[in-house]
Amino acid sequence: MTTKIRPLSQLPKALLDARASFDCGTPVLNRYLAQNASQHEARNINRTFCGIRDGALAGFYSLTNATVDVSAISPGVIKKYKLPTHLLPAVRLSRLAVDVRFQRKGLGKCLMIDAMSRVIRVADLSGCIGLVVDAKDDKAAKFYEGFGFRQTPEHELLLFMPLPEIQTLFATG
Repeated sequence: MTTKIRPLSQLPKALLDARASFDCGTPVLNRYLAQNASQHEARNINRTFCGIRDGALAGFYSLTNATVDVSAISPGVIKKYKLPTHLLPAVRLSRLAVDVRFQRKGLGKCLMIDAMSRVIRVADLSGCIGLVVDAKDDKAAKFYEGFGFRQTPEHELLLFMPLPEIQTLFATG
């Protein structure tokens, strides 16, 4: 199955109208896409990217800028990448959802890979130390850990992936 990923702002009207019927099984994420994503785009709060399969709005993710208190990251990561221990820029994956009709078909992986590729672009343009995500539950945390994200010492649902590791994933294919 081919997946196209497009910015929300570039979706055709038919797909924008279909947001009301998007159902990932989590009402707050469904509502966000239907009611708030366009407003957040217009206000430059975040950017939302949509996965399209078989002509349907199949999933989405949102990115925003963030600062990370590096002291909350694992000491091993701080040492390995020689990070200073104060607030540093990062990209936050603020939401990721797949419509129930498309779950367990690899779309979440496609969205995640696309998000990581955009983090590399952000780093090239303005600098950032990596990607951070607040997993909604243990199941979501396991999904992110499968890509190499690490739990932070003080909050098991806050996960971080250093930029050099994202870059290595893309360099090795």
